[in-house]
Parts: sequence; C-alpha cells; structure tokens
Amino acid sequence: MVYLLLKQPTKNINSWTESFERFSEYRKIGGEISCKIYQTPRNKNELMVVSAWRSMDEVTEFLESQSFEMIKELEEKEPIIIKVPNKRNVTKYFKELLSTA
Repeated sequence: MVYLLLKQPTKNINSWTESFERFSEYRKIGGEISCKIYQTPRNKNELMVVSAWRSMDEVTEFLESQSFEMIKELEEKEPIIIKVPNKRNVTKYFKELLSTA
C-alpha cells in the first residue's frame, strides 16, 4: 500500500470537491483504496487529502493523469503540495503539512 498526501489551497471548496468526486470512480479503477478529505484549521478553503493506493505505479499514473491536471487547476495562489510517505511517516507528514497551514 502507498499513501498520497495532498495539500491544496482552493478558490472554491465546493467546486474543488465536485471536481474531485467526479473522478472518484476513475481513481478507484486506477488503484485508490481509500480517500479522506480534511479542511485545514486556519483556512476553510485549504484542503488536505490523504489517500491509500495499491502501488506506486498507480499513484504515479494518477498524478500524471488528465483528471489530476483538472483538479490542480482549482488551486488558489499557492501550488499543490504532494507527498508520498511510507506508512510509518504518514502521520509525521500530515502534521508537518498542517503546521504550515
């Protein structure tokens, strides 16, 4: 199992969620096992996405996909931050990204 952490400031959380959910079936077919979306405590339009995938190849394919490009277009001024930690470091990276929120 491989974890993918994304931190993304958005222009509009509803539009972002709608676009992200539109590709949920694609992500599942592509190897996503689970996905949780969190709002950062200081900014309601900044999101943290934690997803689990079957393999690194599937994560890479998703990050290079058209659907991910469309999701990135919904970012605000700051670029999306992407982390692919091992299972042991998921909590560490999650806390680290939250501390910069």
